[in-house]
Amino acid sequence: MTDHALYILSISTAAALLAYIILWSGLQTFNANPTKRFMRIWFKLALYYAAYTMPVWALLLVIGWLQEVLPILAQLSLTPVLVAIFAMGLYFYTVVVQPNRLRLDHHAIDLDLSTPLTVAVLADLRIGLYSGKPRHIRKLVATLNALPADAVLITGDWLYYPSADLVGQLMLFKGVNKPIYTVMSTSDLRYQSINTTKQGQPLLEDTLSSAFDVLDISYIGQQCTSLPLKCTGATNALSVTSDATSYPKNNQEGFRQQSLEDSPTVAVLCGWQDVPKQFADIEDANASDKAALGAEIANATKPVIILASRFDSISDLPKSLQPRPLLITGAAKVIQKNIWLAQKQKNIERSSEQSTLLNNSRMGKQQGLYQHGSAQIFVSSGIGTRGLPFRLYRPTIDVLTIR
Repeated sequence: MTDHALYILSISTAAALLAYIILWSGLQTFNANPTKRFMRIWFKLALYYAAYTMPVWALLLVIGWLQEVLPILAQLSLTPVLVAIFAMGLYFYTVVVQPNRLRLDHHAIDLDLSTPLTVAVLADLRIGLYSGKPRHIRKLVATLNALPADAVLITGDWLYYPSADLVGQLMLFKGVNKPIYTVMSTSDLRYQSINTTKQGQPLLEDTLSSAFDVLDISYIGQQCTSLPLKCTGATNALSVTSDATSYPKNNQEGFRQQSLEDSPTVAVLCGWQDVPKQFADIEDANASDKAALGAEIANATKPVIILASRFDSISDLPKSLQPRPLLITGAAKVIQKNIWLAQKQKNIERSSEQSTLLNNSRMGKQQGLYQHGSAQIFVSSGIGTRGLPFRLYRPTIDVLTIR
């Protein structure tokens, strides 16, 4: 092959890769339905899909350097070529490989239960731009089904620019063979609120709460139920229109209890739901719901497990609860900052529990068990990806054995 032919082939391949990155990321940006920041989402997706092309770029670099296809490549020494290849490989690994390396991390927590209870905790799913591809959810569901767990708890942060067909994107969760309980984060509720109309057209075909109905996922925002009862949830949809805003109320009718005699209650599971500030018209109702829920937690005769999307929810709990409940929350970036501040002010302290994941605190992660005056707090690790598309740590399902 002549040098000219190699040059033409290399340039054509590079142009084809760039065209793929730009056009495909643009198409997926439209699929994500961004109501604003269109160019930012396009840029993020371009970075994401560029990672899949890194092996080809590395090959083009090696061939171009060895054959001196371009003068600028001929001037490079071996060291910068190796550094560039390493950087491409690292980027490919953190974007393409690492999100698929799902791991389990086991923890033991004492809550004075009459019978040990095992729950799988998922946090920060972030289904949308990067996470929640069918291959990701299939592996997640298969892993959950193989666990000897009594229930699956999801701390919210379900979405990150999802597609319009939300039910279709989440349908694989219907294959989970365990009861699933969840709350919504404030970002989830904001996604709910964009299911309005823009020039007469719906922005999303489905809401997250309607998807929970279809998938038999129990939404327990501002509600309490018993574990390990098997139940299916029917939630009230949150919809925001130009006329009114509705919010899921504290309604036990959404739970259908099955086989009570076969599944004795060993703990009470409560969902602590925060509301975005823009829903000012339901702020008072949410405050009264929280007060009622706080009283229910304080008067519970069984140990209480509280599922929340925010670490800050600890400040809303009734003081001096006996016995202290267990608060399970996620590890979003803002939560990590608040945990760090709470540790600095000595409001909380990390438990002596040892876990391979806790050793990742040097990476800025704050997962693990903490002790607080009002409750024990478990911060889960997280599954999905947001912001830039790469992950520096493996997605993790936290398996809690609560005794």
